[in-house]
Amino acid sequence: MAKNKTSLPVRLRHITQTVFLVIFLYLFYQLAYHPDNTTAGPTGMFFNLDPLVMLTVWIGGHAVASALLWSLLTLAVTLAFGRWFCGWICPFGALNNLFTSWRSGKRKDRIKEAAYSPRQKTKYFIVVAVLVGSFFGANMAGWLDPFSFLYRSFATAVFPAVNAGVQGTFDWFYNVNPLGLKVVTEPVYRGLRHYFLTLAQPHYYWGMLFGVLFGTVLALNFIRARFWCRYLCPLGALLGIVGKNPLLKVNIDAGKCKNCMECVAECQGGAEPQSNETWKPAECLYCWNCEAACPTKAISINFKTPEVK
Repeated sequence: MAKNKTSLPVRLRHITQTVFLVIFLYLFYQLAYHPDNTTAGPTGMFFNLDPLVMLTVWIGGHAVASALLWSLLTLAVTLAFGRWFCGWICPFGALNNLFTSWRSGKRKDRIKEAAYSPRQKTKYFIVVAVLVGSFFGANMAGWLDPFSFLYRSFATAVFPAVNAGVQGTFDWFYNVNPLGLKVVTEPVYRGLRHYFLTLAQPHYYWGMLFGVLFGTVLALNFIRARFWCRYLCPLGALLGIVGKNPLLKVNIDAGKCKNCMECVAECQGGAEPQSNETWKPAECLYCWNCEAACPTKAISINFKTPEVK
């Protein structure tokens, strides 16, 4: 991983992922019920950029809100750059990437686990099920779309848990007053009550379920890198189909390649970047890890005229 830290594209990706994750958290905060809430800003930004939401709305209701037409921009970018949206923009992808970065293991195990698996086709069956379900009036995207899943998890489980934990902590300081710290904690608590904490502790019937599901999805990153993105994400599957023959391609110089498989060990999507013949653009997240990890600089990512297949 040390090589990745010196790669400019990887650094830029980390910065971009962080920025969009912070934007998501800010927009989520704008929808929370607290005294300073003004529900300002483009709170539906990520949903409007989501072509899966646009398709399910169109299939189910035969109409598309004008704001959802922004998702056409996502599709246009995907045609040229592949699943760049998954690797650089998606806030849920950023969280999965973070948990993936905490994985450890022997090199041979990492290579085996990072290689492509036929089970990655599961997400394509899921996106078909979501679209067919929309035709029959079943809102499966509300459960399986990454932005819907992330927002519901935060709204029903994560934020209520944080809210309860913070309030419980400050209640303890107020009641116990260790070392006379109440004089310090109370002004802090009043500020949090005004700007961050909700007016009343929210409780949701589905909160525990979404909390368990959300925690499980994040924990699965310790088994396979970006497990959700590889195996389950219907939006990733849709973008993989659209971007299966992009202009931006991974190129391997066979003369320089020593077949060390470091690129495979660092691949987040199971895209098999060890040769031009094996590389799978529909699975590639354009994380640039393969280029950064290659000790002989045999890998480059550049524009090529798409092949007719």
